[in-house]
Amino acid sequence: MRPLISATLLGILTAAADVAQGQTWDPAPLKTATPIPNDGLPAERQDFFRWLGKNSGAMSQEDAQQARERVYAYISQLAKRYGGLFPPSADTEAISLFTSAASLGVTGTSDVVRALAPGSAAPFSTAAPEGLVLTFNKPLYSLASSDSTWAVCFPYYFMPAPLGRQRPSNGVSTEVAVLSTLFAADQGLPGSSQATIMILAAPTADSAKHVALWLQQLGAARAPQAGPSSLGEWYAAPSQETMRREAVIRRLPDRIVLVAYVGLPGTFEANRPHFLDLLRTLATKRCAS
Repeated sequence: MRPLISATLLGILTAAADVAQGQTWDPAPLKTATPIPNDGLPAERQDFFRWLGKNSGAMSQEDAQQARERVYAYISQLAKRYGGLFPPSADTEAISLFTSAASLGVTGTSDVVRALAPGSAAPFSTAAPEGLVLTFNKPLYSLASSDSTWAVCFPYYFMPAPLGRQRPSNGVSTEVAVLSTLFAADQGLPGSSQATIMILAAPTADSAKHVALWLQQLGAARAPQAGPSSLGEWYAAPSQETMRREAVIRRLPDRIVLVAYVGLPGTFEANRPHFLDLLRTLATKRCAS
């Protein structure tokens, strides 16, 4: 995941066991190639993990984020080899990759390790921040507000970054989560990247201020629905811009939820079916998995 959005927005963003993913999530993104990004880290996998072992305790925030993304490039390759199915128990590669992700502070990945190796000593778990609850029931995560006003599901190979309840410049209490999709080839300098899904939920009483701020940050204007079965109000940034951006607004009984999708050309199109899949899971209390 490269810098995807404006500096202002970046400042603010400081019963399913063994279900076949192909049955519920579009298989198209799982059929794309996953080249390793040109991120400045050691290019070969063995060299990268040797570097990670030497530097994991003393990395800058930027290096740690790059390391997380590189681990998820390998997780993308793994997920595509399995066609989106959850890896079998005791898959040593999967255990190693998610253990690395957990050691780098990716929330929820310790639960994936436990699902892969029941009874094992899983690495330290990074808890979800205030306002959000993240749980894992293979092969899906569930991300929900702590007051059960909304929830979504997403597959084990997404990289979760729940940021919790925050109060941005509009003064509205907002639940914020960032999810990164599979890696895919892009048309930008990285050569390979993740697309980003942002979930931004606020009380319905603050709908106008909530929507105005985030649509302004995204530079998005009203757009046609993605399809006849796509609920909500759709918005998009001009298609000629370097970074592709779109958003949908859904009104739930107690929350106005804006879900944005951002990515470089190539990656954006390759992973868009999974953005649409995630939207279909958005519901109150528990996700519509």
